[in-house]
Amino acid sequence: MKNKFVLNEQIREKRMLVIDGDGNRLGEMSKAEALETAQSQGMDLVLFSSGDKPIAKIIDYGKFVYENKKKAKENKKNQVQVKNKEIKVKPQIGDHDLNVRVENAKKWLESGYRIRFVVLAYGRIATKLNQVEEVYQKFIKLVGDSAIVQQPLKKANNVQYESFLIPNNKK
Repeated sequence: MKNKFVLNEQIREKRMLVIDGDGNRLGEMSKAEALETAQSQGMDLVLFSSGDKPIAKIIDYGKFVYENKKKAKENKKNQVQVKNKEIKVKPQIGDHDLNVRVENAKKWLESGYRIRFVVLAYGRIATKLNQVEEVYQKFIKLVGDSAIVQQPLKKANNVQYESFLIPNNKK
């Protein structure tokens, strides 16, 4: 975490609203008064807001930084990471090749991955939407109960159709 706050003598504001460590307002003070009050308590004067009405707080800055790092670490630990895998096929894919991709998809779904199924339709084949839909339906049928379709097949750009599948945990 970078030092985002201005401390003690680095503060350039002449007057500021001062708050103590407990959150009580001490009122508007000059920089010198606020610094003297903070030093008499053995604390730091930290500027939290500058501008029209600068706000400074009297706190133990080292403890403040430590607690913020600790909170950030705890929040990061509680974050859920979405793991994605992608399967790309063309409408002309053979049955065996599609089956290989289905087996990979099933393994990934069991491991908790989200699958992005992409059908690439280049050139003249892009005009034959029934083939694109056919390969998608085959894939969904072969995957079976291992997945839930989160987003059905839709056109992503000129040559790409995509669908998202998530693991079915209710097996």
